[in-house]
Amino acid sequence: MIGVGIGTAALILVLSVFNGFEQLILSLYNSFDPPIKVSLLDGKVSDFQEAKSYLDDNAILYSEVLEEKVLLRYQDKEYIATLKGVDANFKAINAVDSMLIAGDYLDIYSAKHTAVVGQGVAYYLSMNIGNIFDQLQVYIPDREKKNLLRPENSFIQKSILPVGVFAIQSDFDAEYVLTNIAFVREVLNRDSLSSSFLEIRCADADISTIQTDLQDILGESFSVKSKYQQHAFLYKILNSEKLAVFIILSFILIIATFNIIGALTMLMIEKKNDIKLLFHLGASPQLVKRIFFFEGLLTTAVGAIAGLILGIFIAWLQIQFGLIKMGNGSFVVDSYPVVIEYLDILLVLITVFGIGCIASLIPARQLVKRYF
Repeated sequence: MIGVGIGTAALILVLSVFNGFEQLILSLYNSFDPPIKVSLLDGKVSDFQEAKSYLDDNAILYSEVLEEKVLLRYQDKEYIATLKGVDANFKAINAVDSMLIAGDYLDIYSAKHTAVVGQGVAYYLSMNIGNIFDQLQVYIPDREKKNLLRPENSFIQKSILPVGVFAIQSDFDAEYVLTNIAFVREVLNRDSLSSSFLEIRCADADISTIQTDLQDILGESFSVKSKYQQHAFLYKILNSEKLAVFIILSFILIIATFNIIGALTMLMIEKKNDIKLLFHLGASPQLVKRIFFFEGLLTTAVGAIAGLILGIFIAWLQIQFGLIKMGNGSFVVDSYPVVIEYLDILLVLITVFGIGCIASLIPARQLVKRYF
């Protein structure tokens, strides 16, 4: 019982910790990427009029985004990043204003040549914020000019004032600089409706319906991706790791259930005379087989339920008090994240009882062959 209980508790705890890390990682990505993103497949800009009409008719919040790769220069340092022009709805979709670690968000300022930079970008450029005399120089490729003799003339140079620093996830922090979409449209000489993407906020339950409707409206020349498709590889990796750990711990649990086989075998040897007495009193071989089978199953059940209670209790303590810390490094959270999912509990119980049934059936079948 103790062996089965410890194995069950270990399964519950490890799966719950994996759930915690999975939700933590996905929340970091989803805090910047929207539930649905619409773009042209060829990478060009569009006005997305049909999509915006659908979203307006259904009162669905969306944000227009215009992106461009740029060269940044701050004092004597240079860095290549993505300049992301956003509108007023962007912070309502991504809550990026809540991710600021320094300064203010764009909407605090009336000027459109302000920017909020990622923590990684600010680190590489050794950047200060809010100094109007020390602005960030932005070099954007001028698609209408191609001067091979003087390539510096093939760039549009503008200055923007960094007013804030955000920290979301290292991939985003080291790549993006957020600014006003009107500023990017002006620099790139785009019209007032041009955008690279439409970023849409909706409930998880509505993602599939909205995605299907938009794809039908826009046609095959447009890409309409849900948050799961935007990071499909990440979801596959997380699910594969969780499955691998579950299989490994299941094998450990199988080894633990050999205790049941050994215990039942020893019990059969000890009760040899009692088995013969039952047989002479009229008990059938199947009845005796069921007695030992259910005894092994009862051992599994008691161990599994005890382990389940123990695992959930330890997980609850970790959720409430954060008993096990992440260490002394710089982590997003202080203690190991834990999320208990009912599907995992059901899966663990089915696995434990399945292994227990097999472990109980093997010695019971051998009993019938040996004594009858």
